[in-house]
Amino acid sequence: MTVKMQSFVCMLLFILSMILICATAKPAAAGTSLRAFETDSLEKIQVAYAGRPFLLVLWSLDCPPCRKELDLLGKIKKRHPDLHLVLISTDPAELSGQISSVLVKYRLAITDAWVFSQTSAERLRYMIDPAWYGEMPRSYFYDPQHNRVGVSGALNAQQIETWLTSFRIAPPRKTGG
Repeated sequence: MTVKMQSFVCMLLFILSMILICATAKPAAAGTSLRAFETDSLEKIQVAYAGRPFLLVLWSLDCPPCRKELDLLGKIKKRHPDLHLVLISTDPAELSGQISSVLVKYRLAITDAWVFSQTSAERLRYMIDPAWYGEMPRSYFYDPQHNRVGVSGALNAQQIETWLTSFRIAPPRKTGG
């Protein structure tokens, strides 16, 4: 085989390898950007939403009620794009691809999304709420002063709508005259 022929074969093998790699690679879920939830992440979230109400929701891939709640949250977020929603997956970070896919499925890919880091899950749960033992779904309604109310179990639309309404300023009433 000539040098020219060897070069051609090497180039052809390289191109075929690249095609194979691209064909088997998993596409990234569009719009998802998971951040690692560490022991100081709750403080960072609270600073980011200073003076604003937000809903913090903890969920997991292996929690069927969480999936129903994510579906509900996706629908509510569509109706209320101004809803400040923070989602924290308690799954290990190595499942980020699956987590991102679920968020895309429920139209929550552009939310403020986090995944538990390599730090102990028990320690992270304790940092969020010392009285929380891991039951899910678990949610926290934060008011503008960041007083919070924790709720265990799946939320319903009425709970969220009532909470959202409590922060809306009523339009001025028309007076006669």
